[in-house]
Amino acid sequence: MPLQKISREEMIFTSAQVFRKQGYHNTSMNDLAEACGLTKGIFYHHFESKEELMKAVLHGVHLHFKTTLFALAYSDKLTPEEKLEKFLAKAQRMFSKNEGGCLMANTALETLSSLPEFAPYLKEFFQDWIDAMAQIYSAVYQEEKAKRIAEQSVQEFEGAVMFLRIFGDKRYMDDMLERAKLRLTLV
Repeated sequence: MPLQKISREEMIFTSAQVFRKQGYHNTSMNDLAEACGLTKGIFYHHFESKEELMKAVLHGVHLHFKTTLFALAYSDKLTPEEKLEKFLAKAQRMFSKNEGGCLMANTALETLSSLPEFAPYLKEFFQDWIDAMAQIYSAVYQEEKAKRIAEQSVQEFEGAVMFLRIFGDKRYMDDMLERAKLRLTLV
């Protein structure tokens, strides 16, 4: 295979896809270099280790979600109902189109006991997701209640993604989305 010119950002994006499909421990630097169309030596020139690369992937995925999904919760141009509808619809599309589910949740389950250095990246991602959902729910609930409902919604969303993958039935996601919307109207 001829070597390609590829940016650091493209390497991170491509590596995220490989990690999502194969998991962290089942992915070698050779797998990642090959997916990027590079030799392992050139790949190591950009990232000294798989751990360093995974940190860059987790950071990159977080930034992507922050700008494309979480930002919806802070829009001044949408009602709380519109924010929630757009937020959840976009989240569903983002997780449904990616083979392997949620990279962040998968990485947390796979690595937290063996690679605690990923924990801050994962915690920050999920905290931003909770904060975004709490921002939406704060339109109708006090801050503490909005945060608890947001935490529950994020937990349910991740569980729905997992059940969708296990059972191949989108009913789990649909049910979760309906409950999240209902919480906005039950004051």
